[in-house]
Amino acid sequence: MTYLIIGLVLAVGFAFYLTNRKLVEVNKVTTENDSTNVRVRQSKENAYEELRNMAFSLTPDQLKLELPVDQTTVFGVIMDWEMEGATATTVAYLTGDASLYLSTGGAVIGGGQHENVKIASKQCVSIAQTYLAKSTKTDKQSLPTKNQVNFYFLTNKGLFVAQEKIENFENNSSSWLGLFEEGNKVLSELRLTSENR
Repeated sequence: MTYLIIGLVLAVGFAFYLTNRKLVEVNKVTTENDSTNVRVRQSKENAYEELRNMAFSLTPDQLKLELPVDQTTVFGVIMDWEMEGATATTVAYLTGDASLYLSTGGAVIGGGQHENVKIASKQCVSIAQTYLAKSTKTDKQSLPTKNQVNFYFLTNKGLFVAQEKIENFENNSSSWLGLFEEGNKVLSELRLTSENR
């Protein structure tokens, strides 16, 4: 419960911080997996949908990952979190790279160059592997409904999804609490990294 409260406060505060701070404008989104520097991003055009779609489209080959062909392996986790009509999307990859995209227009990308983010990202993906059997294979990338979190698992055998209501995290009844906490740790590390720029 403590993690949830901290996570909610951090996420809402971070969303406010990104959407109200004067940020460097970036007009073009590239498809490269650039983790050479962290960029806090706010442009006149909201690139949320493009960034989120790009996160779903990355492949193990593009990430230079060699995964076993005889088993389903998670190489990325996308956590979509509905918050008061907006969505925060936290992305973590097995490479250690991580990003945050806000439907309100802000973003933190390329967090994997920082050791704290890299550790949290790899841990999140590792924990996600243990949840994979509880998810369902899908070909849709729907946003969460009100007061819901969607977990997407990028695997070498396709996309998997699971949904959970926020209230089940609040009352500690969710079987997804461990993964939710790991996603919050990635979010927290991204926030710390962007604040220290």
